[in-house]
Amino acid sequence: MMLDPDGLRGKARRLMDGDSRKHIDIKRHRARFILCAGIVILFAMFLLSISVGPTGVQNPVEALMNLWSAISKGGEGLTPEELAVYSSRLPRTVAAIGVGVGLAVAGSAYQAVIRNPLVDPYIMGVSSGAGTMAVAVIAFDFTFFGLFSPHSIYLTAASAIVGGLVAFGTTMLLAQRAGGTTNSYVLSGVVVGLVFSAVQTVMIVFSGDRISSALMWLFGSFASISLVEAFSVLIPALVLSIIVLRYAKELNLVLLGEDQARQMGLDVRRFNALILILASVLASVCVAFVGIIGFVGLVIPHFCRMLFGGDHRLVLPASMAFGGCLMIFADLLSRMIILGIELPVGAITTLIGVPVFAYLLIRKGRIYNG
Repeated sequence: MMLDPDGLRGKARRLMDGDSRKHIDIKRHRARFILCAGIVILFAMFLLSISVGPTGVQNPVEALMNLWSAISKGGEGLTPEELAVYSSRLPRTVAAIGVGVGLAVAGSAYQAVIRNPLVDPYIMGVSSGAGTMAVAVIAFDFTFFGLFSPHSIYLTAASAIVGGLVAFGTTMLLAQRAGGTTNSYVLSGVVVGLVFSAVQTVMIVFSGDRISSALMWLFGSFASISLVEAFSVLIPALVLSIIVLRYAKELNLVLLGEDQARQMGLDVRRFNALILILASVLASVCVAFVGIIGFVGLVIPHFCRMLFGGDHRLVLPASMAFGGCLMIFADLLSRMIILGIELPVGAITTLIGVPVFAYLLIRKGRIYNG
C-alpha cells in the first residue's frame, strides 16, 4: 500500500495546529482552563501543606498571616507558629512543587520522544546515576577532587546532577549502538540503572555509620531541606519545564514517526537530543537536594493523557499541575501518617502510584490514545 505524502502532511498539520480555527480555539480554551484550574488546585494544596504539620494545625488564614509576618521579619525573632510555617513547612512545600512539576514533565518528554509509555527518569537510568554519586558524597566525603568544600550544601546536589547526566549519556550511547530503537532505549536504561544500583549497594555496605543518611537520601525526603535549597529546585524546574512546554507542538509531531516529522521540516535527531538532554537535566535537578522519588514521572503523564488525550499542549501543563499536587500530598502523608516519624516520600509516591497505575492500565488501557 502506497503512502500518501499529502495525507501525512495533512495529518501532521492537524495534530500540530488543529483541524480548523474552531478546533484551535477549543484547544486554547482547554489549555487555559487546565492552567487556571491547576494554579487554583496547587494553591489550595500549598495552603493545606503550610497549615498542617506534626507540631499542630493552623487554619489557612492564620498560616498565611504567620508566613507573611515571618517574611516581613526577615526570618528573625519568630514566634513558634511563624517558625513552624516559615522554617519547616514552607521549604518542603516549595521543594515538593518543584520536584513534582519537574519529574512529571521529564516523564512526559521521555515518553513522547522515545514513544514508549513505560519510560521515565528511572527507566532511563538517570536516577540511579544521581543516587550513586550522592551516596559517594554522603558516605565517603567525595568532593570532586577538592572542587567543593566537604560541608557545602551544594556538594551532594552537584554530584547527583553529574551522576544523572553521566548515566543518561551512557544509556544514550548504548542505545544508539544497539540500533536506536524504542526497545533499545528501554533495555539500555535498565542495564545502566542496574549497574549504578549495584555500585550504590557496594558503597552502602562500606558506608559504616553513615548508612542511615545514605539510605534516607536514596528513599527521598523533604525533611531537612532549607528555603535556599527549595528555591534552587523550584526555579530551575519551572524554567526547564517551560522550555519543554515551548516545544509541545514538536512533541506532537514526533509522535507521528520520524519520517513524517522530517517531511514537516523537523530535524528529528537534533530535536530528540535536545529534549532528552533537557529532560535528563530536569530529572537530575529534581533529585539533587531531596533524593530519589519514584513513579511520579510514570503515572502523572499517563493520568493526564487519559483525561486530555495525546496533545502535549494539554498534557504538559496538566502534568505540571498534577505532578505538583501529588508531591505535596505525598509529603503531607510522609509527615502525618505516624506523628514523630518522617516516612520516605519515595515510598509514599510508590504506594500511591502503583494502585493508580494498575487501575488506569486495567480499566482505561483499551481507550488510551497517548
